[in-house]
Amino acid sequence: MLKRTGRRGQRGVALIEVLVAILVVSLGMLAMAGLLSTSTRFGKTSEFRSVATLLANDLADRMRANFGKAAGTVYGQLTPKTLATGIPTAATCADANACTPAEMAAVDVAQWQAALFKALPNGTGYISANGDFTLYDVWVIWRETDADSAAVTGVNNATNVAGKDGCPPDFSTEGSPRCMHFRVGL
Repeated sequence: MLKRTGRRGQRGVALIEVLVAILVVSLGMLAMAGLLSTSTRFGKTSEFRSVATLLANDLADRMRANFGKAAGTVYGQLTPKTLATGIPTAATCADANACTPAEMAAVDVAQWQAALFKALPNGTGYISANGDFTLYDVWVIWRETDADSAAVTGVNNATNVAGKDGCPPDFSTEGSPRCMHFRVGL
């Protein structure tokens, strides 16, 4: 004969199942919150890289429009050693109706540096030129806004500063700079 199990033997089982279900759902929600945080940081890094690319293209277009040795000398002299701390002073032409190529290059560089500082956190630029001013190396440099930017991007910034494919030579590692390198041929 089969024994009947009454309600007495089943007490508390439903409560334990509910508690385990709540625990599993809570762990899933915590994992989703971590994923959301990481995706937000990666999105910001991607935004900074896109802005850096646009601003490097802006300078390349300015250089191509103002081609020549006089202008090239001015473009190739932008070699800061640290991240920017403020908007650079604006350059002007002696005659507003007739700028020389060197004056126009100085205006271009000042406007580009101001755009970098406004669009990127502590943004600055670094430019070096070859001997005949037909090939330029352009770096767009900024500081990531979150403290663990190296962990977010997977790059150790301190080793990137050696000038290989990261930051320009002799650039300071202070402030954890992020660098993008572009080569511009005229």
